[in-house]
Amino acid sequence: MNEEKLKVLNMIAEGKISAEEGAKLLEALDKKEKEDTKPLAVKKEKGNINYLYVDINPKSDESSEKVHVKVPLALVRAGVNIASMLPSDVQETVNNAMDEKGMKFDLSSIKPENIEELIQALEEMEVNIDSDEHTVRVYCA
Repeated sequence: MNEEKLKVLNMIAEGKISAEEGAKLLEALDKKEKEDTKPLAVKKEKGNINYLYVDINPKSDESSEKVHVKVPLALVRAGVNIASMLPSDVQETVNNAMDEKGMKFDLSSIKPENIEELIQALEEMEVNIDSDEHTVRVYCA
């Protein structure tokens, strides 16, 4: 049982709220839990994305290795702001290192004033990979 539900039950036991009020609170907590586990297509509201997710799930029950990564988009915003403050020689070093790895990248082309446009583009992005062994999903919500 989660901490929020225990608090409600303690409030009922201590007489701070009635059993009826407690039941309503518990019902609201259950509804919130169910909403948090709904599929992305159901719960995603346009213009309200906060995280970049990467989920990797095995297809067989033999492998229990699952990966769930949740990256706050606030971190992306902060990274862009920090990158814009880097001296040009440091930006050039990063660009060259990325180029050596086969990724053409110009750090100076990412401007803090364009970050919201980038995040709006991420809202429309979804990558789904379905292999024999795993399913991989990358998306924002």
